[in-house]
Amino acid sequence: MIANTDTEILDADVQETKLLFRRVAARDRKAFDSLHVRFSNLVFATVMQVLNNRQDAEDVMQEVFALLWKKADMYVEERGKPSTWLATLARNRAIDRFRSRDRRNRLNLGFEQETEMEKGWEAPSPSCAAEINELSSQARSAVLHLAPDQRLAIHLAFLEGLSQTEIAERTGTPLGTVKARIRRGLAKLRGLLKH
Repeated sequence: MIANTDTEILDADVQETKLLFRRVAARDRKAFDSLHVRFSNLVFATVMQVLNNRQDAEDVMQEVFALLWKKADMYVEERGKPSTWLATLARNRAIDRFRSRDRRNRLNLGFEQETEMEKGWEAPSPSCAAEINELSSQARSAVLHLAPDQRLAIHLAFLEGLSQTEIAERTGTPLGTVKARIRRGLAKLRGLLKH
């Protein structure tokens, strides 16, 4: 019997694509070229939806096909169609690129703002500098009155910029304990600095 319904044609196409994936997993270059031709429009459109930048989309598309070459064996046929797996891979890579680009833009913006602030910065007057030194000295002295575990938690949170979860992971301490140490340490510092 000849397959002539749309469903039968689609099933045959999916089976052919699965075979191409298996061949790519076995490092068949011709199968890879066939998949590239077959799915380059899908991958590009998926990536472009997220990035809305042609150059980035082209770069990510190359990354996706490089990943396909390296990781075609990770495709599990029972979990869905190859096109779905590839579109998901493309979308995830595009999201990674978007986040990276966004983070880079925020860092650049922060640097530009800092540079602008430095242009207008003037050295403090001698009396202001003396006051700043006195306050710094008081703060250092107050920190030395904290328990070592409170001092460490506050140092990691405010000087190294770690989140409370990261502090808990780094120190091997339960999250609730880290929160309590920071809260108690800050309360003690406020009390010491008021006097």
